[in-house]
Amino acid sequence: MPRSLTRFAAGAFIMLILAGCVMRLGYNTLNYWIPYYLSGYVSLTSSQERVFDTELDKALAVHRRQELPRLHRQILALQSDLEMPLTFSQVRGYHFSFTALGQDSVAVLAKPLAATLKLLDELQIAQLSNSIQSAIDEVKQEREILTTKQKLSKRASDLQETAADWVGPLNSRQNMLLKELAGYQVEMEPEFFTVWDQFLQNWRLLMKNRNSPDFETELSRELQRLVALENDDIQAELNFYLNRRFDLFRRFNHSLTDTQRRFLDSRLTSIRKDVAVLISE
Repeated sequence: MPRSLTRFAAGAFIMLILAGCVMRLGYNTLNYWIPYYLSGYVSLTSSQERVFDTELDKALAVHRRQELPRLHRQILALQSDLEMPLTFSQVRGYHFSFTALGQDSVAVLAKPLAATLKLLDELQIAQLSNSIQSAIDEVKQEREILTTKQKLSKRASDLQETAADWVGPLNSRQNMLLKELAGYQVEMEPEFFTVWDQFLQNWRLLMKNRNSPDFETELSRELQRLVALENDDIQAELNFYLNRRFDLFRRFNHSLTDTQRRFLDSRLTSIRKDVAVLISE
C-alpha cells in the first residue's frame, strides 16, 4: 500500500496505532499525528485547524475513557481463550469483537472530522476528495503492473513478516498457510477495490450534504462500514472470504508450538499493560 493511502487509513483508524510497538507514545501523540495525516489530504485555514484540534482533543479524551477499557477487557479475554486452541466460532467471534472496537473508535473520531468538514469550502472539499481518489488510483496502478505470481509472493512475504512479529519464527507449515491466505487476498483484490470505490462514491455524496443535521451520523456510518469491510452489492463474496480467513486462522492457531504460544501471550500482555497505563494516565 503506498504511503498516501496508508496515511489516510492511519488517520482514520486509531486501532492501527494501538497495534504498534510504541503504542503509548503513538497514542499520546495522536493529537499531533492525526492532524498531520489529514494535512496530507487537504489544506486547512488556521481557524479550521483550531476547530479540528479542539474537537479532536475532546474525542481523544472520550476514547481514552470509554474505548480503552473495552480494549483491555477484550485482550484479557483473548489471552484466556488462547490457553487452548481456538475454534472456528471463537476466531470468528474475536474478529467481529475487535472490528466492533475499531468501528466504535472511528465513531468517536467522526465527531471532530464532521465538525471540520462542515467548515470547508468547495475547493477544499474537492482537494480532499481528489486526494483520496489519487491514493486509491495509485494503489491500483501499482498492482496492475504486477503479475499474479508477484502479487502472491509480495503478499505472502508481508503476511509472514507480520505473523513472525506476533508469534516468533515460523515453520514451513505456517509459511504455507500464510501463502494460502495470500492467495485468498489476491483473488479478492477486485472486491477490495469495489469497497474503496463505493466508499469514495458515498463520500462525495456526503460532502454535498455536509450541512445536513444527520451529516455526522452518516459520516460515522460510512467510516464504520469501511472498517468492517461491508458492501451491500458484494457482501456475499466478502463473507465467503472472511469465513475462509477464519478457518485459516483457526488452522494457524492450532499449528502454534508452545514457544510460539508463549511469545504471542507475551506480546498481548505487553499491549494490555500499555493500555492499562494509558487508562490510568
